[in-house]
Amino acid sequence: MVRPTANVLALLELLQSGRTHTAAELARRLDVDARTVRRYMDRLADLDVPVESTRGRYGGYRLARSFRLPPLMFNDDEAVAVVWALLSAARSSTGPASQLDIETATAKVCRVLPPALAQRIDAVVQTVTFTARAGEDGVAPPATGRRPHFSADVLLDLAHGAVHRRVVTFTYTPRHGRARTREVRPYAVVAHHETMYLSGHDVAHDAVRTFRLDRISDVHMRQDTFVPPPDIDPVLAVLGPLAPDPLRHEVSVRIRATVPHVRQFMPETLVSVQPLPDHADDTGWLRVFVSAERLEWVAARLAALDCPFVVETPDALRQVVAELGRRLIDMSELRSAN
Repeated sequence: MVRPTANVLALLELLQSGRTHTAAELARRLDVDARTVRRYMDRLADLDVPVESTRGRYGGYRLARSFRLPPLMFNDDEAVAVVWALLSAARSSTGPASQLDIETATAKVCRVLPPALAQRIDAVVQTVTFTARAGEDGVAPPATGRRPHFSADVLLDLAHGAVHRRVVTFTYTPRHGRARTREVRPYAVVAHHETMYLSGHDVAHDAVRTFRLDRISDVHMRQDTFVPPPDIDPVLAVLGPLAPDPLRHEVSVRIRATVPHVRQFMPETLVSVQPLPDHADDTGWLRVFVSAERLEWVAARLAALDCPFVVETPDALRQVVAELGRRLIDMSELRSAN
């Protein structure tokens, strides 16, 4: 009887986690019965892979602790995780590894991957661009404690489309709104703090747009190809200046504050800041452009800044700010009365 080699290798991959696995668990993971698992164990023994078995309630199988592991086997998600860790290390100013060490380690990982996956991983290496390292722009990244999650296949497919200049379609679900199919010419993937963005040309809107990867699903590659504009800057597309969006309010406000102070209260992905020339005693002013879904959010951010400001556009924002001021006064007086 011919033993399925792929399942034997999959079993070895499961055992490489280092913990003890029950026969029932391994059978479920491999979609076979416990008897077949025991046959696979015999096959590993034939290959001189020492597997220890323990009896009892917490018994099962594990690799012998003294065994030198064979070459590691990665699935797609794990391969992306390893290469992503290397890319992150390459842009970090800390750690013991030199730039050369990181580059050679990345090359070695890609070299031992299956050819198809290696090509897709290489596309990620070529395509991903990072914004400034933490602290380079004077602002610490937000410590949310949770990172937006997305499928490794989404990153691999979008990177492939960007490298090979292939139009892609995908389902995009905005923060407020329903999922829609988007057709995009992908330029690059940008990693900004804890969030990943696709920068590309939205065909329906005929404009450069950015899309969060954790809101993208069902990516499909089209046969259509495209030529990207020569002056495209993916990072600038993510951080600003901001392209007009018919679904958002385009706000312009003059604020007397520093750039780091503004960025503490307004995300870079929604705000573009332009320093204004000083005039006599009138110094330290910025022109801030905001692309926002709700004017109430802008008014609350302006209040949190606690700095002098002048609303330039839209007129509706002045009314929203005035209404917020009245509500704050009313709440303050009510509390005093109690």
